Amino acid sequence: MNKPTIRQATIQDLQRIVPIFDAYREYFGQIKDPEMVEEFLFDRFEHLESVIFIAEQQGEVIGFAQLYPVFSSLTLQRVWLLNDFYIAEEFRGSGVGTQLFTTVKEFTLLTKSKGIELSVEHTNKKAWSFWEKQGFKQDEEFRYYFFKL
Repeated sequence: MNKPTIRQATIQDLQRIVPIFDAYREYFGQIKDPEMVEEFLFDRFEHLESVIFIAEQQGEVIGFAQLYPVFSSLTLQRVWLLNDFYIAEEFRGSGVGTQLFTTVKEFTLLTKSKGIELSVEHTNKKAWSFWEKQGFKQDEEFRYYFFKL
């Protein structure tokens, strides 16, 4: 199998990202909606609100990572929120996720950020293991809350 190519996506990649982004949403229990996915991603590109990296193999997008900038007022630095990270099921365990995350990490270093933040479902033990292997530690300084509207 050829090694995948990892690169930052552009708006020209929009149509190629929609199917895998929709599969990602479906994985987390959402109903497929390619039209809304396209609109959502278009808005992120148009307003420069996120950075998306894609993993490609033989012209097919097989994984992606989406980062949103947030800022720490205390340290006066940017933090990247790794909000979305997905590898197509048939490519999991092949090293694509590690390769994609390596590119994400390089990007965050180049942008002089404080670090990368992410959250994982309490039940997703495979993801815990993956992220801990990448060097992530569970936060012991702050307790995170969420207020649902």
